[in-house]
Amino acid sequence: MRMPVAIVAFLILGCVPALAGQGSVTAATPIRPAAWHVDFSGAALHEAWDFNGSTEKTAGVFFGIDRRVWRRMALRFELPALHISQDGDDAWLGGVTVGTRFRWRPGGSVSLFVEISVGVSNSTNPTPPRGTNFNYLALMGGGVEIPVRRVYLSLGGRWFHVSNASLIDAARNPDTQSLGVLFGIGWRSGS
Repeated sequence: MRMPVAIVAFLILGCVPALAGQGSVTAATPIRPAAWHVDFSGAALHEAWDFNGSTEKTAGVFFGIDRRVWRRMALRFELPALHISQDGDDAWLGGVTVGTRFRWRPGGSVSLFVEISVGVSNSTNPTPPRGTNFNYLALMGGGVEIPVRRVYLSLGGRWFHVSNASLIDAARNPDTQSLGVLFGIGWRSGS
């Protein structure tokens, strides 16, 4: 069941350093010593595989902040606030994630990004059903950031995983594997 997750993680972690090192820095795409990014994104996700007896649909917002720490790599924190529509009682999920976001500009002002993060969450009802209120989170995704005056618009795709990692027992560890889209607006320092 977890093999697809391990394969995706291996591919992302193997490809990101190669992608982050591509391209050359030109006068049109300077790399400043550090830059802060703050963004607010709306998300719509739907359970995609590893079905757990309930179909979850997730919608809500992610507030993110990151700071470039090395070349194209940024340390990123996100606060999700999500509504989970599921069989039985729906739930609201809040949490925090920490991870990395890699950005690069293949040319022009549009930035591409890939990201990977892990975190923890708490929900108002067990998520998914038969699960627990406390869960671990994992996410991976990618997209584009398009500058518009002093802000940027972002559009991306995301894999979102919710699981309690068998904290209580294996029978109470149904997980949710969701895929979806994000649309956001953000600001970066120095822009």
